[in-house]
Amino acid sequence: MARLLQDPSKLHASEWYTANRLQRASTESQKSRQKRVGVDLVHDEVEQELLKEAEVLQGIIALLGRTLEQTNEQIRRNRSAKYDLEMDLKDKFIALTIDDYCASLTNDSPHIIYADNAMELEGNFVSPEDWIDFSNINVEKADKQRNNSLSLKALINGILSQIANDMRRQCEMVNTAFRNRVKEVKDAKDKLETLLAMVMDETASQEKNIAALKKAIADTEAPVKVAQTRLEARNHRPNVELCYDTVHSSLMSEVQEITKNLQRLKDALAQAQTELKGLSRRQLSLEEEIKVKENTLYIDEVLCMQMRESVCINNY
Repeated sequence: MARLLQDPSKLHASEWYTANRLQRASTESQKSRQKRVGVDLVHDEVEQELLKEAEVLQGIIALLGRTLEQTNEQIRRNRSAKYDLEMDLKDKFIALTIDDYCASLTNDSPHIIYADNAMELEGNFVSPEDWIDFSNINVEKADKQRNNSLSLKALINGILSQIANDMRRQCEMVNTAFRNRVKEVKDAKDKLETLLAMVMDETASQEKNIAALKKAIADTEAPVKVAQTRLEARNHRPNVELCYDTVHSSLMSEVQEITKNLQRLKDALAQAQTELKGLSRRQLSLEEEIKVKENTLYIDEVLCMQMRESVCINNY
């Protein structure tokens, strides 16, 4: 009868181990996810499912604790009934041995003696009815505990099956949330990397444009200097020769036109440099966002998911 219920430590060992491992994995996942940074430190679906999982596991561990106490009590009762049966059986074996010995005695048997006190009935004698009732009570007690054990065993099997289903269902909910979140983060990271590549291409193009503008400015400065040098020299013509003639008028127009073009080039250069600074800031921002996504992926996909995949929930 004692084997109707296994050792409670063995009965719940697998469930305790699985529940505790899953609880540690859930707790460690929550702790690891606190290391997310920036906009990724969000109370997302994964976080919600992890909190639900923690509640489910707390309930499961509490239920296992109550079931373990109930199992221990039933085993104690089983052992008590078993002890009573064994003692009754031992006494009956001794009594049967004595009766067999008595039945074998004859007038010629050795060691037969006068026993003056044999006729006295001591106070511990019981009636045949009490003798029958005593054994029947032990058998009934044993049968009752046996039936209780069978019922408890069926109940425990049902509890363990439900526990396994609850753990498996919630674990899968969390794992699904993790997979979805990882996919979302990977998609976001891919888009950021594509955008970064575009920004870097635009940066390279802008740098070439700036180099071309600088060269154009440098190439324009020499003609300006020539025209202004000519004007400066012609300003030193003597007396009536200091005439605002066609040449002087053309030089003035040339200086004005070249100066205007030079200013356009400088304005374009300043705008290009401003845009380049904006692109640099955007590049740094994108690189930082990509690092945030890489950190999140490492936490969710490597630290959390791999740890959770090592937890195996048995079927019942």
